[in-house]
Amino acid sequence: MNRTLDLSDGSDIEVDSDADDVNLLGTNLEDVDRDRNNNETLNDDIWLRFFDDDQDYQDDFEGFQNDWVTEMFSPRLPNGYTKRGGPAELHPEEARPAHYFDLLWGQDFWDILVEETNRYADQQRAENPPSRFAPKWTPVDKPTMKAFVGLTFVMGILRLPARNDFWRTSKRMFTTSFNSIMPRDRFNLIWHYLHLTDNQQPQETPDKLRKIRPMMTYLNDKFMNAYTPYGNVTVDESMVKFKGRLGFRQYLPSKPIKWGIKLWALAESTTGYLHRFQIYTGREEGVQGKGLSHRVVHELTNHLRFSNVRVFMDNFYSSPDLFTSLLNVGIYACGTVRSNRKGLPPQLLPKIVKLPKHEFKVAQKDDVMACCWQDTKPVMVLSSFHDPDAVGTVNRRSGNSQQQRVRVPKAIEDYQRHMKGVDLFDQMVGYYMPNHRSRKWWRRLFHHMQMSAAHNAYIIARDSNPEVIQREWPQFQDFVEDLAEDLIGNYKASRAAPLTNIENLPPVPREQHEIKSKLFEKKKSCMECRSRAAVGVRVRATQSGCSTCNQCSKFAVAR
Repeated sequence: MNRTLDLSDGSDIEVDSDADDVNLLGTNLEDVDRDRNNNETLNDDIWLRFFDDDQDYQDDFEGFQNDWVTEMFSPRLPNGYTKRGGPAELHPEEARPAHYFDLLWGQDFWDILVEETNRYADQQRAENPPSRFAPKWTPVDKPTMKAFVGLTFVMGILRLPARNDFWRTSKRMFTTSFNSIMPRDRFNLIWHYLHLTDNQQPQETPDKLRKIRPMMTYLNDKFMNAYTPYGNVTVDESMVKFKGRLGFRQYLPSKPIKWGIKLWALAESTTGYLHRFQIYTGREEGVQGKGLSHRVVHELTNHLRFSNVRVFMDNFYSSPDLFTSLLNVGIYACGTVRSNRKGLPPQLLPKIVKLPKHEFKVAQKDDVMACCWQDTKPVMVLSSFHDPDAVGTVNRRSGNSQQQRVRVPKAIEDYQRHMKGVDLFDQMVGYYMPNHRSRKWWRRLFHHMQMSAAHNAYIIARDSNPEVIQREWPQFQDFVEDLAEDLIGNYKASRAAPLTNIENLPPVPREQHEIKSKLFEKKKSCMECRSRAAVGVRVRATQSGCSTCNQCSKFAVAR
């Protein structure tokens, strides 16, 4: 017995009701998901055959293979978003910024930071014993580490040319209160020994991101669990500025930050909440698949499968194959596409069709629609959830000083509105990023993730208690300032970290010094003399010194 199934693409396909695949083809995905959640009569074998990741045919499925058509479109009625957007839990109105920050940067991570910093300091000081005139090191504890991170937040707001300028005592207009919180030498030592992992721990496989891996894994999990996007997300690249030597440093001339470390980021379109991120370290050996962009999008959106989330992306990622693959796992997609991608409708290619300014043409194949709109240049857009007949408007200047509303396909209007998530995140984080130079590449990523956690905490706070946030912290800067104060708390500096007490050291036996008037060809000052001199006192250079100990005459006589 044959019967006709009316599928979502508008096709009429005749199938045998006794065949094994009748239930599969005739089952609506929305009904399958609902029946599965209600534990009703769904056959588990059918679900596994259709959605199992281990099936090879799952990634190769490309719809029902209708040809592209430019008229008589089948209407698209996409399913609604199945998740509930917003914070994972409610928060009291009296909550401080540190409370929201602790949701993402928890006490367990503070423990890791303290433990690994102390471990690294012990290892380094054992391998390279410091000079007896070096500042004294004492292990850090959690309040000290919180004060240290709080001061780095302040450095992102109060910009000074060098790190030590925050401890200046001259020129009162440029002085800060850093001296009353933490001594300069104490801060510099923590800055020097700051660490996230044990260098002496053996590695099973080489990892280019070993230095930062614990923080990446920790924050990725926290970002995903603490907040759920509202239905529209953006996939795009993000850059962390770094110009030092690094094997996976990237150059992107179209970005505001041209040299640095590239991140793949998934952010909410309206708020810029960073939901998930990856660091690009170059080509991965032994990885087979359909390409870098295909893998990146699937990995970033894997936790949103079967939620009907709408992902917006640019032409670096978009392709008909990727959109069909995402649609098979319950993810809608929309984005610009390059005209040389495989599978595009030839009727819309800019080399074939020539359209007047601000005119467009639309084609459809199964559940994927494509459109070509003539702006200053031809713009091609793909979408797996827009109706081909739906239209919208965007602002354009057509030779006039004032903007005019131009009629465009709805996919282009939504793309322009929702493709700003990662750019918005970069903008907000870049305002208050600590920006002091360092040869350690991972330190840049540390501060980038630190500001990412603060930005995400602000989004959670603004969504939880909007009236309180508008009254107390209307701007992100206000939130960061109070967060820094909460982290520093009542932490007060003891006296400055003392130098090793030279008077209590065992006496050095006196030596006979043969002072020569011109021992050195050029004048130079002694390192020991400089370390013993008072702060701000300049040690004079000289050519005379002792030929026995090769020191300047002043230090040779003092010994």
